[in-house]
Amino acid sequence: MRSSRGRTTGVAALALMLAALTGCSAQNLRIYPMQKQQTVAVGKSVVLTCQADASDPALVSQPHWRDPKGQIINEAASGTRPEIYTEPMPAKQLQLLYISSITPAMAGNYTCEATFTNMPLSASVVLDTFVAITWTNANENQYATKGKDFKVMCEVTAEPAPSVDWFKEGTPILTGDRYVIDVNGLLIKSIEESDDGTYTCRAVVIQTGELAERNIKLEVYTAPEMEERETRVVIKEGESASITCKARGKPPPTYSWIKASTRENLGTASRFSVNEIKGLLTFDRVEAGDYGKYICSAVNQAGHNETEIEVEVLVPPKIFELYNTTAAEKTEGRLECKASGRPAPRISFRKLSSSERLLNGPNDDGRIIIETSNRQTGDQMQSSAVITITSLNRTDDGLYECVAENEGGEARKNGHLTVQFKPTFEHMTNVPIWSWNSQPVNISCIAESIPNATIKWKFHDVDLIESPQVRIYGSGPISYVTVTPTDRSLYGVYKCIATNTLGEAEHINQLREAFPPGTVTQAKQETITATSVSFSIVGPPEEMGPPILAYTTQYKENGNYDWNLAMNRTWSANSPYIVENLRPMYSYDFRFAAVNRVGVGSWGAPITVIMPRRSPPEQPKWREAVSSESLIHGKFADRYELQWKVPAHNGEPIDMYEISYCPVMKVSGEWRISGESDCLTEELKSYEAINYEVRGLQPDTRYRMHVRAHNILGYSLPAQLYVQTALGVERSGFAPPQLLSSGAIVGIALAGVLICLLIVDLLLFCFRRQGVIATICGKRVKTHKDDETKLGSLYGWRFPLPYCSTKPRAPPSPAPLPPPVKLVPTPTDEKEPLKETGDDAIKRNSSVEFDGRRVYATSGGPIIGKNSAV
Repeated sequence: MRSSRGRTTGVAALALMLAALTGCSAQNLRIYPMQKQQTVAVGKSVVLTCQADASDPALVSQPHWRDPKGQIINEAASGTRPEIYTEPMPAKQLQLLYISSITPAMAGNYTCEATFTNMPLSASVVLDTFVAITWTNANENQYATKGKDFKVMCEVTAEPAPSVDWFKEGTPILTGDRYVIDVNGLLIKSIEESDDGTYTCRAVVIQTGELAERNIKLEVYTAPEMEERETRVVIKEGESASITCKARGKPPPTYSWIKASTRENLGTASRFSVNEIKGLLTFDRVEAGDYGKYICSAVNQAGHNETEIEVEVLVPPKIFELYNTTAAEKTEGRLECKASGRPAPRISFRKLSSSERLLNGPNDDGRIIIETSNRQTGDQMQSSAVITITSLNRTDDGLYECVAENEGGEARKNGHLTVQFKPTFEHMTNVPIWSWNSQPVNISCIAESIPNATIKWKFHDVDLIESPQVRIYGSGPISYVTVTPTDRSLYGVYKCIATNTLGEAEHINQLREAFPPGTVTQAKQETITATSVSFSIVGPPEEMGPPILAYTTQYKENGNYDWNLAMNRTWSANSPYIVENLRPMYSYDFRFAAVNRVGVGSWGAPITVIMPRRSPPEQPKWREAVSSESLIHGKFADRYELQWKVPAHNGEPIDMYEISYCPVMKVSGEWRISGESDCLTEELKSYEAINYEVRGLQPDTRYRMHVRAHNILGYSLPAQLYVQTALGVERSGFAPPQLLSSGAIVGIALAGVLICLLIVDLLLFCFRRQGVIATICGKRVKTHKDDETKLGSLYGWRFPLPYCSTKPRAPPSPAPLPPPVKLVPTPTDEKEPLKETGDDAIKRNSSVEFDGRRVYATSGGPIIGKNSAV
């Protein structure tokens, strides 16, 4: 044992000797970082590396670390990372010491140990700790409220303790009236908007020389401030509406709405929506109950504010009560109209047959009074109006319109006021009822009353009893009796008696026997021309029969004594009685008779008329009744249209009209022609013309215009008119009026072409016997003669032309034809046509325009009445 220890000692001694020989001073341990004393900030991570410095690292054992207490620091277990541990690196003979987050308790002397051929090696390092500048409460963005004290927080920790300075936008801040530098921040008194900006908090540790700065952005917030707006908003029921709340503030506020009466948050209520950013409150389908006060709240980080808005809901009027009423005549009648709406509807009345509204209060001298009232009912206002009519009369009966109005609209409803009254026959006539030849008649009775009346009949003041000749239909309010008067005892007075709860009334109906009219009292000649004559007729009295419907006349030449060969003319009563187409210078005998529904009366009032000779036409008459001396103002500056009636031609047809016009002036109240040379005359070659437009007149000029009718015997007297043209501008001389229309120019061109073709065809016929003329002349003469024989004497003046001569014999001049007579249907007041009963029936009426007047007449035949009566 001792020997082995001795050997070991000897080996060690030998090694020491070898080390001494080879330079033992090179074998040691080195710690990196190499400073013997190191200062580390608390919380920092530290890594120390221990490395053997030897000629043969393989002879150095693996180093290990000891903490300040001399305890060996172990390696970290797999998957763990303790606060302090070691980590070997055998390949490089390194031993690493890791301190994850150093604390003051970890400060001290740390030693690294190893052996070199059993010779111990060691190295140590001293770790000191300090606390670095740390920002513990110094947010880089801070917010202050305007008007309040605010501390810009900047809490800093360090060991040794630091000193703190403040800057704003690079300018130092010193403690003063508004600024107080405190250990944990900068106190600013009564914050203003100008305090907004960037503040710098600077910390310095003199012992360590550490310097740190923190830039803090301070934003000054302002509490919401409501903008001015209307405190009352009007919206309408049933529509969508919105109201807005606006507030100024920093940051921009958010909004909320509540209804003051219910404190309900409208952001979550049905039919409402709130835009929290814009402050918009939207109503969907406004209801009547939405009226009231609404509170808008605006909130931001600086505070809140609110405003109150009154919402008025317009509810259009609705009439919910208007009943029809009934009252008796001369009593009091009332109609009440009730309407709801918001605001309270204004109610008025109007009788539907009148355009004027009845005013609130007394109307019609106090006979009609309107009273109104209103009250609150739930969410709406209810208005009531009563119209009271005293001393009712029948004209008060009818529909009354109730009109309810407010700012939301209007409503209308009709109510009927029925005025009861006793029976009346005021709309029935007292005209006798006629019958003849036992013709059945209807005797009608219509009683007006409310309520309806019952009717009974009396004949000669005795209750009427039905019989085969008398039938009663209906008992009210309409009743009629059919009487077949086969016996004259059935003629007489039929009394209709109507009765209701308010009284009774009676109506007298006379059934009388009818006869044809009597003899015409007088017939007098009025106007006479060469071919026509008009009469005035005084008819017979009508006591014995129905009204006269027409007058008829028979007329014949004076030398003819047989009235059976006479001609006749029939006119409607009260029409112009004119006979036309008579022969000039002849004498005619006339006799007249009246016609009613029964038949034609006796002939009477004979008169002989001597027709004058043929003469120029009668004087034309203007269509509009104007005086020949009055001045008419025309509508145009350069033209005027004349309109006249066709005058009587007096035996010879009218072949033209002469129109003349001259500029005139009025001197001393008399019209005078400005100059005869300025007068112009134009002829209108037409007997049917009734109008003519005079053109080429001067503006603002007065003219005298004449129209004369002409026939073969001469001119009529002129129809005279004075006309003043309208203001205007004369036609320019650079563009003369076109003398021919485009249609006339085309017609002239076609006529020229036809004449050229005719000349060419005639040349072909003369030289070569070809062409259209040659073909016509080549026809057989016999065929032409046969045709003339067939045509008879109407064309007997024609005869064949020898050798196709182009000069035919002139036909005889025909007698002038009278102007055509235009027949139109006769107007009648009868609702149904009269029935014809054979050869004695009335012939159909016709009318003719003569001298501007409408004449109703029949062409011939007697007139008799219908075989019935109404």
